[in-house]
Amino acid sequence: MAIIIELLGWGGKRQRYFAVEGSSVTIGRSYQNDVVLGDVHISPEHLRLDANDGAGGGWQLTDLGSLNGVEVIKNPLIPSSPSPSSASPSLAPTILLSEGAELKIGRTRLRILSDCHPVGPAKELHHLEQDVGKLNRLSIWLPLFLISLILDVGLLYASSYVEWQWKNVFSTILVTQTGLLMLALFWGGLGRFLRNESHFISHYCLILMAGLAYSAGDWLIGILGYNMGTQLVSLVLSPLIALVLAALLLSANFALATNMLPRQRWVSALGFVMLIFVVSITAQVSQWGEFSPYPEYFSGIEIPALQFAGAESADNFVDRFDSIFTAADRHALD
Repeated sequence: MAIIIELLGWGGKRQRYFAVEGSSVTIGRSYQNDVVLGDVHISPEHLRLDANDGAGGGWQLTDLGSLNGVEVIKNPLIPSSPSPSSASPSLAPTILLSEGAELKIGRTRLRILSDCHPVGPAKELHHLEQDVGKLNRLSIWLPLFLISLILDVGLLYASSYVEWQWKNVFSTILVTQTGLLMLALFWGGLGRFLRNESHFISHYCLILMAGLAYSAGDWLIGILGYNMGTQLVSLVLSPLIALVLAALLLSANFALATNMLPRQRWVSALGFVMLIFVVSITAQVSQWGEFSPYPEYFSGIEIPALQFAGAESADNFVDRFDSIFTAADRHALD
């Protein structure tokens, strides 16, 4: 029967493992050990594990006179005992370990298992992970990038009321795309740290698609506000669309960069979105009650072809000025 020695990283995740055949295993920095570790806080001959021939099984741990001792963090089936100490090497303190026991020697955390230890069932890949190769293709990334650039230029041109200058356009687009790249680098770095897979291009494509969806939604909201003549539509619907897209994007990024379960992904994404919502609402509440000399109305400029709701022309409205002011004066006198 082989003994499995797992090296654990952040969150108890296995980084690497050693499988050693035999009934006895030595662990330390010396190359004469069965398991050689590079932690400088581990002694050359740190500890030995001997298979227990008793009914309970397990392994007998013996401290070989190490400098920093052995800390037993977890020993599932056997009551915890004092951690072995290397104060007196000649005593060679021992402790009985069971299946799944976790130790800390130096700054290294180990888990002790047998080769017949059961493993959990396989988890189904997220559909994004199954299709991640498609997002990494140039035929997907390049069209998204070009469409995003064209849309940015079009929106800047449509919302510009001053002389058109390309240098201002380039600086604005450069800042925007740099921000998107930094965000994709963050998720790629997180994935490299947690899963050894960056998926940088996939994260960048997801962010570009979310940006395109928001731009399209914001344009439709602008047309709706133009026809309704009120600013309330954009004040309510535009942040709502942004929050929904942010939740979807975060959930997708979590799926590619972490090992979170679906419920954990959605709870984390929705929690972050709710935090943004609360902060934005708090900022708006602080401005309530302030007097504004300007009337609230939809001030966007759109082409007449986008007007599908009934509306009065500006010429007819100006022609009715006299009657409007006369009626206002009459009401003031009453």
